[in-house]
Amino acid sequence: MENLLLFARPSREAELAKQGWTKRFSASGSRLEETAEFYKATGFEVHLEPARAEDFACPECHPQSPASTIEGYYVIYTRPQRGAGGGPTPDDELW
Repeated sequence: MENLLLFARPSREAELAKQGWTKRFSASGSRLEETAEFYKATGFEVHLEPARAEDFACPECHPQSPASTIEGYYVIYTRPQRGAGGGPTPDDELW
């Protein structure tokens, strides 16, 4: 029954994709901080989601429930900053 509920509602990743976010990778500690700062410095918005066991490719490394979070690890999502590159934003008037 629990598995049916997972398929009945859209995943968090799908929700973020609809909002324009692109999944990059999982990281922790200084690597997480360095990467988030790099993306910000290169014109991206950065969003962090707590990493879940299902975010890791190796099920032997993190055998717990796929939806359980992995302490200290986050998935990095990015999207272009609004107005980045000097182009118009959806809120700008055409003339």
